[in-house]
Amino acid sequence: MSMDYWIRNAEDYEDVELTPATLKVLEMSRELAGIIADKIARLHESGSRGVLESIKARLSEREPLPGVAIDSTFPPEGGLELIGGRLIVVVAGYVCFAGARHSTLPCRDSFTRAWLVESEEHRRSVPLAAKVLEKALTLRLLRDVESGALNARLFLLDGEVIPYQLLFKPSARVSGSSLLSRLHKQSCSMLTRIRELGLSVAGVVKRSYSRLLSARLGEPLPLNDKAVMSVYLSPGEYAVIGSYGEVLPRYAEIMAAEKRMDPDRYRRIVEERISSCEAYGDVVVAFYKPPQPRRGSYAVKVEIYAPYMSPGDLLGSLSSLTNPATGLPYPIDIVDAYTRVEARVMELLRRRMAADLARRGLGEAARLVAHTNPEKRYLFEPGYRAS
Repeated sequence: MSMDYWIRNAEDYEDVELTPATLKVLEMSRELAGIIADKIARLHESGSRGVLESIKARLSEREPLPGVAIDSTFPPEGGLELIGGRLIVVVAGYVCFAGARHSTLPCRDSFTRAWLVESEEHRRSVPLAAKVLEKALTLRLLRDVESGALNARLFLLDGEVIPYQLLFKPSARVSGSSLLSRLHKQSCSMLTRIRELGLSVAGVVKRSYSRLLSARLGEPLPLNDKAVMSVYLSPGEYAVIGSYGEVLPRYAEIMAAEKRMDPDRYRRIVEERISSCEAYGDVVVAFYKPPQPRRGSYAVKVEIYAPYMSPGDLLGSLSSLTNPATGLPYPIDIVDAYTRVEARVMELLRRRMAADLARRGLGEAARLVAHTNPEKRYLFEPGYRAS
């Protein structure tokens, strides 16, 4: 496309600086759109529609269950790079909804941990550290249900019920990692307590590129599950792909074969991981579209462990909590905002650390909390807003 084209259509890009690099990026739109169109065509040629028709049903909205929404997060950009190390923060928090009450704690609270780390290994472990903090909070709240201090019936997680590393990594890798082994024990304990207390747990997975529907079809699909469900499901419909015990071993075989790896080996890994905790295989994967039609509506992925409630009933309860602005259960939006760690907060923490060092008479140590990459400092300035 010529420069004249972009000048004629400049109103569409008035907030974007049209540098040569930007123009080159924008020229890729037709190629990328063509790739998506090809995947849609291959999807329609597959037998996915027939498979979906056999597993989908109509939602029946139900009264929302009193519950707590739980989320964890960590800073953008992988933390703040300082001369003395990378400043990392993880936050886990909860909010009550639909009439849930706690007799001794506020009905919304958050818990924070912060570190200065120097190795790349520690930086990569931050997402797992956030999940460990989240699961510790969940287990604490489950103890409060048992004691009668909290009347929640539904634990609603922002993210997966079982972290995927626990399902697809060999058991030796899980047991050899202090974070993964702890997370496994926490996840298994959480599901056990959910069953013993007669509760339900659901995880709303917003970012998902799994193709579990391939296990139903018997071959790899060209699009991920969320994309397929967004295309085929109508508002007010849901589909249950199946439990992990039913679909994950076959899914592992199909994905391994597609990547020219050993299908039997990866099936065995998944089977071993599922058998490592009695409840892992009973977690169900489902999708639904809320009845309220909205522009650009997409399917919501939910992982469910509800020993005393059908997936359809639980999805109907979640659907009744829909935020029309996002299409997600509104407690998920609230707890996401409540636990969010913005980049500017990291800069404010850095400045407070420098001030604290100065008050201790260690002004020269403030150099250790200076930015190691001044060119990226603007990303963390309190007044900065990413466009």
